[in-house]
Amino acid sequence: MAALRAQRAEVDALLAFRHAPEGEEKALAWWRLHGLRQARATLLGAEEAARLTPLPAPPAGALTGLQKLRLRLGWLDLDRARPPARLARRIAG
Repeated sequence: MAALRAQRAEVDALLAFRHAPEGEEKALAWWRLHGLRQARATLLGAEEAARLTPLPAPPAGALTGLQKLRLRLGWLDLDRARPPARLARRIAG
């Protein structure tokens, strides 16, 4: 039952991301979606989580300059990444 609730929350977050206006609101929606995906993957286990469709690419403003560079070089694992501090404060509050 928890897996179904997590799936529903992720679908709602994906719809919110797709309909969010460009800019910081879209970045916030992407990080919320990212967090829900991480929670759902934890519930599913490694094998089932590997079969999930990939998340959309992070929009402009979702990553810091250093995160962008690390992602481009292949050093950033988006599955374990955390939002920039300015966005994390808005997500938490």
